[in-house]
Amino acid sequence: MNVSATVRQAVTRTTWYKNRKTYRVLFWREITPLAVPIFLENTCVLLMGVLSTFLVSWLGADAMAGVGLADSFNMVIMAFFAAIDLGTTVVVAFSLGKRNRKQARAAARQSLVIMTLFAIILAVVIHLFGREIIEVVAGAASPHVKELALTYLELTALSYPAAAIALIGSGALRGAGNTKIPLLINGGMNILNIIISSVLIYGAFSWQGMGFVGAGLGLTISRYIGAIGIVAVLAVGFNPALRLPLKSYIKPLNFAIIWEVMGIGIPASIESVLFNSGKLLTQMFVAGMGTDVIAGNFIAFSVASLINLPGNALGSASTIITGKRLGKGQIGQAEKQLRHVFWMSTIVLTAIAWGTAPFAGLFASFYTHEADVKEVVKELLWLNAAFMPIWSASWVLPAGLKGARDARYAMWVSMFSMWGARVVAGYFLGIVLGWGVVGVWLGMFLDWAVRGVAFYWRMISGRWLWKYPRVRSQ
Repeated sequence: MNVSATVRQAVTRTTWYKNRKTYRVLFWREITPLAVPIFLENTCVLLMGVLSTFLVSWLGADAMAGVGLADSFNMVIMAFFAAIDLGTTVVVAFSLGKRNRKQARAAARQSLVIMTLFAIILAVVIHLFGREIIEVVAGAASPHVKELALTYLELTALSYPAAAIALIGSGALRGAGNTKIPLLINGGMNILNIIISSVLIYGAFSWQGMGFVGAGLGLTISRYIGAIGIVAVLAVGFNPALRLPLKSYIKPLNFAIIWEVMGIGIPASIESVLFNSGKLLTQMFVAGMGTDVIAGNFIAFSVASLINLPGNALGSASTIITGKRLGKGQIGQAEKQLRHVFWMSTIVLTAIAWGTAPFAGLFASFYTHEADVKEVVKELLWLNAAFMPIWSASWVLPAGLKGARDARYAMWVSMFSMWGARVVAGYFLGIVLGWGVVGVWLGMFLDWAVRGVAFYWRMISGRWLWKYPRVRSQ
């Protein structure tokens, strides 16, 4: 019997093959309409980020390292906003699944008001204590890199209110099943970022430009344009279920609805902030390894983020699908769909990572011409490909679990895996044993493994549906 026949027989014995018609309908009617616009939006955002990095990279390795260090802190803040955005998405999806438009609108409106106010306060705090923050984040980086990182952090902190509005408004629209408008607004915002930043950095016509300052200023301006677009879309009511006139923002807050959003958002935000704080700490390990390693680490993360795009889109889609199914009481469908999305993501991401690893050097060339930086990038991207089969279990599954409001379990697992695996192992392998940035990344892969085992067990045990009366497939 040849290999193809053996593989064919093995496939025909799987549960997937027996239910392939059902999964085909699920893919085309539910997953694709949600995941494809989210994928395109995330692709646009990350590609614009890559191009933005590309623009800064020509200012030198110090400039790129400064942006990388400042962004490592910015990522903690954006992760917090994204966690509240997740709570808004789940509550909106669940409310509309129950056909409760009033509650969906109240959740979106109040999340926008609260997080905008919080972002303003946060921006003020960062401007008061920015230098102290950079001293902690940058560690042993050179004084020039620290000054550049401080400049970039202070400029981008001005954009926090706009970023909060764009993230939460987009999340509310996705929860309502509208993924096309966030795609158009966020895509346009990031295209504007590249255009505005390139002009501000390098100038136009006879104007010489602002240099490094233009990178942070361009990002801030484009975010405010995007925020205005989100507010306008919600006010006009392109999605009737989420029409939010400007005067509605001054209505009194309903703390029962706020608590429902925060019941998901607070555990998710604690998870995100502590997780990204741990990630920031591991970046501090790298900060003492030299400018070339800092730049190479930053570039490798940028490329890895592109590889992970389909998985992130499928994870976001699983949050929305799970929330809506459970809002309708279709518990068995929620179980089946989460499993399908998980295995699809695992296969797709592994194929992409293994297929692109041989071109790691080419990808690095788009960012830099420095040979030492390229070597760091190639080594890290090959490692990333080797461990990609466990990525979906650690990232796609918790997204689906949060759609079932199982956010606390995800919080505890993430905290344990980050601080008990990534930070400890990264320090021991990278610093104590002297393996450098490779040791830090191996600590990250151990974190993936711990998360993957915990979330996969949660899925197959059915305990992620503890808030719902039935946990068995229908």
